[in-house]
Amino acid sequence: MTDPTHTDAAGTTPQVDLPITFRAFQELHADAYYDYAYACLDDATLAQDLVTDAFTELGACWDRVLTHPQPATHAWAALRHLVEVEREHVDRYRALSGRLMFSAALRLEKEPFLDDLTASVNNLEAGIALGEAIKNLTGAKFDVIVLRFITGLTVARTAQAMGIDQGTVKSLTTQARHKLEARLQSRRIISPGTTKDQE
Repeated sequence: MTDPTHTDAAGTTPQVDLPITFRAFQELHADAYYDYAYACLDDATLAQDLVTDAFTELGACWDRVLTHPQPATHAWAALRHLVEVEREHVDRYRALSGRLMFSAALRLEKEPFLDDLTASVNNLEAGIALGEAIKNLTGAKFDVIVLRFITGLTVARTAQAMGIDQGTVKSLTTQARHKLEARLQSRRIISPGTTKDQE
């Protein structure tokens, strides 16, 4: 994303007393974590604070995190929990709809995923409807759509950030696509049979 960036590449002030494995993990994932939090909350300072909080929590129990079969999955869940709490308790969540609408409208010409879903309507109408439909996705389906199509991560980087494999990212994308298609069809934004599957 080209939106406001966080204070350093790791997302927090480096702490020399933490293991090098933690600092490497932090460096690898901080940008994706920040982009996700910022896309969901539309507040650079709040996104930075949440990323800092997530890494502080992870650093405090890093030895236990490393015993988890999938440390990146565990870490993603910690960040996602913090973002979800913010979305539930702060009015900033309402800004997500507008941000997604704007992002979707801008990307309609560039992204086949979005273009296929909205081929039959103008960009503004499609962007508004698609943004609302994306906002209503839940769990990992919402995450992959935000990471891939709002923050612009590749399948590989999305998988890395969430701690899942690329096949799962593609599967979640397809599942999300079907949910979006159903929602847009019910609102008569697209007609049944006008879209094609895409990995």
